[in-house]
Amino acid sequence: MHARTAVISLAILVLGVGLFFAGRASVSNAPNSASNSAESTVVNASFSPLSVDFTSLTTGWALGTTPCHKDSVCLSLSKTTNAGRSWTVSPLPQSLLHLADRKVDGTPSIQNDSLDDNGQLSMNVRFANANDGWIYGSLEIPPKVSDEPTGAFEPILWSTHDGGLVWKSQRQSWIYYEGTVLDLEVTADTVYLMAMNKSFNVTVESSPVSRDRWRVSDSRGLYTPAGGGFLSGTIVFSGSRGWLAEGNDRGVSGSAQLSKNGKWVPWTSPCYSVGNSLAVPAAATSNDLFAECHMGGFASPLSKAAPRGATWGSTWLYKSVNAGRTFTAVTELGPQSQYFGPELAVSSSGTILITKSNPQNQNLLASFDTGRHWSVVYSGNVIFIHFINSNEGVVLDEPTHGPNRLIMTFDGGHIWLPIPF
Repeated sequence: MHARTAVISLAILVLGVGLFFAGRASVSNAPNSASNSAESTVVNASFSPLSVDFTSLTTGWALGTTPCHKDSVCLSLSKTTNAGRSWTVSPLPQSLLHLADRKVDGTPSIQNDSLDDNGQLSMNVRFANANDGWIYGSLEIPPKVSDEPTGAFEPILWSTHDGGLVWKSQRQSWIYYEGTVLDLEVTADTVYLMAMNKSFNVTVESSPVSRDRWRVSDSRGLYTPAGGGFLSGTIVFSGSRGWLAEGNDRGVSGSAQLSKNGKWVPWTSPCYSVGNSLAVPAAATSNDLFAECHMGGFASPLSKAAPRGATWGSTWLYKSVNAGRTFTAVTELGPQSQYFGPELAVSSSGTILITKSNPQNQNLLASFDTGRHWSVVYSGNVIFIHFINSNEGVVLDEPTHGPNRLIMTFDGGHIWLPIPF
């Protein structure tokens, strides 16, 4: 789950729906660059988004795959300047396209690695503003010899500072060469990335958003799990405050909070006292945070700190009103037999979005009264949710067949509309 700073507060239902239904006259208007692959074109209707990011009510980016060659797909980046009413292709450099197109067991790397075993999107796009953006994550590596097993990954990090006209590779020598960029998030003036280092711990680096000048942030206490599933991690910002946690299905391996002097300092994650399940909070404001906690940890019994009436394996909604210093239980979301995915988003007006799995899908649930009541607002297989501001939000749906779908709300989460490419 990726929660980021709200960047605009004037989205309203009439404007959002009006922009979308006003028409779909796409035009090709992005300049070409010698470092990029091709001129911009209208987006293929079969474009399948893997990651989406909006920097305003109207301007957004979608990284995904599009049909190319024979029975194959290629990496592609699309841009909208009218709230999703129309999209144009933003060219990517040939060297990045080549990495995504490498065949692993006969399938392009980008197609093999669209979603990792933790449900995290492995290729992502993030923009701080109209000019400064990043593509990051990992791509599966073809085996060096024919009988070598697959499953190794290569970290990916590219940046642009001219609105996507030119992209440059940002090779970080400290990142483990078969690892991944766990997360990349931005404040108003700084970009932070988190990845596994060559010592098999986790490092956080930062840079001014307007230029590539990376330096290591204080990352003490960020370790990797001793066993279990793949490592994952998330960074969350609200205003000048930030939180991060990393680990896997066995719990949190490291967590930190951004201090006033810009350094990451040790921080107790929300679920530490009730099993230490990996949970990064979603921020409604810089003080009000929400998190999902699973009662009991790996090979551990129910904690004495669990809420009254809680059972082992149940999922509870927790809230902090003091910027994450303490968390208290709000309500039980469901028993052990009900699985709630890692996706969680909260708007500045207090609307909470979560995902709940059934045998076929992972539906989107919303609460408009701080978690007391929940309703299904979208039925599908939701793999990403995010509020851009109090009214506008985005969802990615991964159906069993066909391309991924982009779904948007313009009324704070009540109504969700499919956005065709």
